[in-house]
Amino acid sequence: MPDPNPIQFIFNENLDRPFLEELFNGDFTYAEDVFADFLSDLPSYWQDVETAWQQQQVTELRAAVHKCKTLFGYVGLTSIQQFCQEFEDHCIDAIGTIGALTHQYELLFRHKEAAWQLIEAEHSRLQRFNGTD
Repeated sequence: MPDPNPIQFIFNENLDRPFLEELFNGDFTYAEDVFADFLSDLPSYWQDVETAWQQQQVTELRAAVHKCKTLFGYVGLTSIQQFCQEFEDHCIDAIGTIGALTHQYELLFRHKEAAWQLIEAEHSRLQRFNGTD
């Protein structure tokens, strides 16, 4: 008989808790794996963003941000996921004028840095919870 009061991991309040609870459905080992994948994948995904920015290639920048958007979503960073969508939309409007994206790019970079710290801490919490640290 299943435990009527299983111990639950409570995700950070800055993450989309209902989304994560539905996604992982109590499988916190899977959650730990997904958070580890985020930490593993974000650097290379972000390198594509930086390369496109430095080369002033708006179409490639939009595609690279789209990949990051998906990654942010999988760890419950739905507000950053939404910001990425807005950034993608701005890219459509800025074809040929990448300078118009500077403010949004700087904000996206700050969001990415904060996300990294949050997910790194959350991953460590999941490891401790799962006893895998």
